[in-house]
This record gives sequence, structure tokens and C-alpha cells, in this order.
Amino acid sequence: MIKMSRIVMNELKNFDIHVQHERPKEIAITDLLNEEKCLSFLKKQMIEIKAPNLSVAASMFSKRYAYLVVSSTLYSMAAFNCALHLPVKACALSKERKLCIQADMCKWQEVKSMEREQWRENVLRSLFSSHITPVLNILNKTSRIPASILWENVAIRINSIYRKTLAKELDPLKIERLNSDFHFLKNASGDLFHLKENPIQHYLKIGEELTLNPYRKTCCLYYKLEEDVEGIGHCGNCPMKRSEKN
Repeated sequence: MIKMSRIVMNELKNFDIHVQHERPKEIAITDLLNEEKCLSFLKKQMIEIKAPNLSVAASMFSKRYAYLVVSSTLYSMAAFNCALHLPVKACALSKERKLCIQADMCKWQEVKSMEREQWRENVLRSLFSSHITPVLNILNKTSRIPASILWENVAIRINSIYRKTLAKELDPLKIERLNSDFHFLKNASGDLFHLKENPIQHYLKIGEELTLNPYRKTCCLYYKLEEDVEGIGHCGNCPMKRSEKN
């Protein structure tokens, strides 16, 4: 497993995940869960990305954070049948918004004697209930941005990782695994997220459904940034584009 963990860690660097000594940290995620410190962090983000308000800063950050933590976990689950446990207390952000982890606190979760379905539920319950939900809750509380926008930001990352991975995957077993994991997430109960209802169910789509209706239900507010750093004006799946066409 040591060899496998090295292989996967190299892959995870593509998701900007680094062992903490490789990057100086700017804020620990445990600090981010403190309302006062989260507010200070979002105010800094506003200045750095030239966002007009806290809501826009929170939305842009949630998209980035979902890529770092959610996309990386789902990718390693599908590609390698293992996942790096990322407890909040082991994670921090660098100034460049890369994820810095304390490796000794991040254990490898692999399918061993238990059924993969049970393993998958354990991994995803830990990922969402103990990590993503608390982070999004504090962003929602601090910035007053609707939770629906934050959760659709997460869902968009999930759609992207499955769409891109399925597009280039040739192994039938991995394709089956990818589809199974996606549908598990879409049909999971709210309990998986430590919420009353599944917050991403209505935003998850791949395949024909995504092709026929690529647009978001909520707007991530990217268009409100003072500088269009990506040169796109609006996101490709912006619901405002849909309304312009109709």
C-alpha cells in the first residue's frame, strides 16, 4: 500500500494537494470554521480576487475548495479504489489556495475485507458530514450567501470530475465503478451530509442529461468579479445564458 499511496499522492498533486512542509500555510481549516476568522479570511479573499462583496468571495472560494477536497477524493475512489482521509484538523490552505495536509493525520482508506458499497458510504459520509458541510455552513453563515449556491458549486465539481473521467476511461470495471459512485451520491439520503435532505441531488447530472441541460439552477456570481480573470464573462453553464437564449 505504501507504493500505491505514493502513486496516488503524486496524482493528488494535480489537484493542488501537498504535504504541509512543502507549502507555508495561510489558514488552518479549523480556524476557518470560526466565524470571526472566516469573516477575516473572506475579506482578504475579496481584496485578492476583486470581489464586490462577501457572497461572491464565499462562492468563488467554495468552488475552489470543492475542487481541492471533493474532486480529489472522488477521483482517487474511482481510479484507485482508495481515498485519502482528509480530516478538517489535518488541512490548511496556502496563500496560493492550495491544500496543505499533515500527512501523518491523513490515513489511507482502502477497500479491504468490507464490501465496496459499505466502504464507499463510510468515505463519503466522512467527507461530507465531517468536512464539507461544516465548511459550507460557516461560509453561508458568514457571507449570507444562499446555501443552494454553495452546494451547486460542489455539485458542478462532481459533475465535472465524473464527466471528464468517464470520457477518457476505457476499463469497463472502472466505468461501472464511476457510474455506481455517481448514482450513489445522487440518491443518497440527507444523513450522508448530516442534513435533512441531500443538498446536491437536484444538481448532479452526467451523460445525456447534462448534454441536454448543461445549465446551472443557481448562479455562482462569477460575473460579478471586477476582473474576468478567466476571460469568459459568464461561466459556460451560467443560468443567465439560458435565459438570454429563451
